[in-house]
Amino acid sequence: MTGAVLGLLLSATALAQDAHYNTRQFGNRAWLLGGAFVGNPNDISAVYYNPGALALLAAPELELTGSVYEYSRLNVKDGQGQGRSLADSNVDVLPSLLAGSLRFGFLGKSRLAYSVLTRQGFAYSLQTRGTRTGTDLGGVQGLDSLSSDVRLDQNVSEYWTGLSWATPVTKHLGLGLTPFVATRHHELRFQTLAQGSGAAGQQLLATLGRDLEFDHVRVLLKLGASYQHGPWAVGLSLTTPSLALWGRGSVGFERAVQSQGFNTNAPAPVFNYQDDLPAHFRSSWSAALGVSRSFGSTTLYASLEGFARVSSLTLVDTEPIAPRDSEEVIDGDYAFALKGVLNGALGVEQPLGKRIRVYLSGHTDFSALDATARTNALLGGWDLYHVASGVHFLLGRSRFTLGANLAWGSKETDRFSDTLQQLGLSASTRTQDVRFFQATLLVGASFSFKDTRSPGAKAGGEEVPVADSP
Repeated sequence: MTGAVLGLLLSATALAQDAHYNTRQFGNRAWLLGGAFVGNPNDISAVYYNPGALALLAAPELELTGSVYEYSRLNVKDGQGQGRSLADSNVDVLPSLLAGSLRFGFLGKSRLAYSVLTRQGFAYSLQTRGTRTGTDLGGVQGLDSLSSDVRLDQNVSEYWTGLSWATPVTKHLGLGLTPFVATRHHELRFQTLAQGSGAAGQQLLATLGRDLEFDHVRVLLKLGASYQHGPWAVGLSLTTPSLALWGRGSVGFERAVQSQGFNTNAPAPVFNYQDDLPAHFRSSWSAALGVSRSFGSTTLYASLEGFARVSSLTLVDTEPIAPRDSEEVIDGDYAFALKGVLNGALGVEQPLGKRIRVYLSGHTDFSALDATARTNALLGGWDLYHVASGVHFLLGRSRFTLGANLAWGSKETDRFSDTLQQLGLSASTRTQDVRFFQATLLVGASFSFKDTRSPGAKAGGEEVPVADSP
């Protein structure tokens, strides 16, 4: 049971990548370049990466980062016992970015654009059942047979909606900003049932259930500046800390251990549910610096982005739980904390003729998971490394993208052995080796309202069309 419980917990929540900033990109070329083009995005994805570059993008656009097919696989060494690794895989189809230009005559040289992006989005429902035989299973003396049924459901969705404004200060310098409204819904439910017996007729029944659910709305602001002249482009963007507007949530905790003939020192039963509670969430400030340089037809991109730490906060305010006839006091709160991280990206763009370009990039995606005194709601503690490649080609006024992104990482963790102790059971191993792999297939399109000779052509050198965009 121990291996199955640990393995399921790990595989179900690791796929979320809840402590990472750069697992996904926003825009078709952004995926292929690993988000490395803070200096000169050169398309409508500037609304996210650098609003200042939007001022130098003359041709109005509508971009849809179409179907993002994401395959994730996680392997837990000895997850089901010695020599029996536990592997889990999952396939998702994810929306990423919808963005477009807004053209109004009164704007003059300024630009407006809208954007809706999926900052995080995943839903999992996993279940495992198993039976183990042995000696003193789960740390209970005399327990030689143990069956388990474990289920974990997790659902997280976070959407950013923004309206960008940008203006050209000079022919080569643009400044801009994007206010975003971020809405987040987070659910986490864990249920386990364990039944065991001993040779002398002893019986054991243990159940544990914990759940968290909250909704939260906050606002944040992205500021950007882009300087583009000749073969060079340099950009700087700043994201402000978020400001909470509203949040409500609920938390549940259930625990029961019944035994006959076993000396388990079983904890007292608990049945507690609290709802309509204040909920909190916060994101940090970040700063990004990007540069690109063209060498003939080849363009190199590089960027660095640093994220500040988020000090520990309680997601949902709960009252302490005091089981009947017990001196135990249970803290049902979930904590959230992020440490500061610095991520980098490198990319190259190479034309093959006038209508197709190929890309190759790599970027880091370090975990921001930070330790907390209370139960941590985040689990993705492994650093990830990404490599992406693909093509961007022109058909009429539309540009299409086909590409792939691979990500991998590993880490030892002891987070989940602590969970078993809430049932009075011990884990067979204190730490486990986690190996994560993810493959993403991108199929996307962007639609320009002015003909362009090549998918990477400088928008700033094109005539602004008279026709309004959607």
